[in-house]
Amino acid sequence: MEIAHLQPLSLLDYPGKVSAVVWTVGCNLRCPFCYNAELVLPGLAHGLPRLPLEEVVAALTERARFLDGLVVTGGEPALHRDLPLLLREVKELGLRVKLDTNGTRPAVLRSLLGDGLVDYVALDVKAPFARYPEFTGLLPLPHVASEPVPDVVTLVRESVALVRERAPDYEFRTTVAPGLAPDDLFSIAHGIRGARRYVLQPFFVPDGKRLVDEEWRGRPALSSDTLRALLPELQKSVPTELRG
Repeated sequence: MEIAHLQPLSLLDYPGKVSAVVWTVGCNLRCPFCYNAELVLPGLAHGLPRLPLEEVVAALTERARFLDGLVVTGGEPALHRDLPLLLREVKELGLRVKLDTNGTRPAVLRSLLGDGLVDYVALDVKAPFARYPEFTGLLPLPHVASEPVPDVVTLVRESVALVRERAPDYEFRTTVAPGLAPDDLFSIAHGIRGARRYVLQPFFVPDGKRLVDEEWRGRPALSSDTLRALLPELQKSVPTELRG
């Protein structure tokens, strides 16, 4: 499993829990506004150090009594075949698992939930589905040669339904990237009407980070104040909060 970084302590990444966080390398989308370009773009990811799985598990074992759980984020963690191995090790330590995912691997998600390896799913809904090509850079996904190329929106829809039905706890979330308008957020909220939780994250670029597409740097995005003003209307469809 390709893990680039382990953060030993976080009070922010797992709602209500003290967690560690691991970042996996590689993603099958190219969201232009993503500021984890070093995890997404192969040319940048090639130079990143990799943490052996055994080293990660040993570090978690040392800290297990101080932690409630582990957050696995990326990149896209569901791309890694040995993700279940890490999660089983984590569960054996008595820790909860939060998985951050773009929802393009519903079969993996179904297996993890069926095996009781995930306690909380944070599924990114990048944009209204009609605008997904614009906000995800939609790459062809690996597929069996005799079968049609899977449609990303279809896969994400399947994951949304799966999470709603089977995840012990979950949130859908949208980073409000440049170009997303209030009507786009209303459309997303309507599409997940009745879900447990919807989280809006204002767009920003941390110091020293680069975007997958640097042309998006500096583009205007909805402010935190604007998003806060939208909450009452969004909450008519789904419980919504502003985070960050």
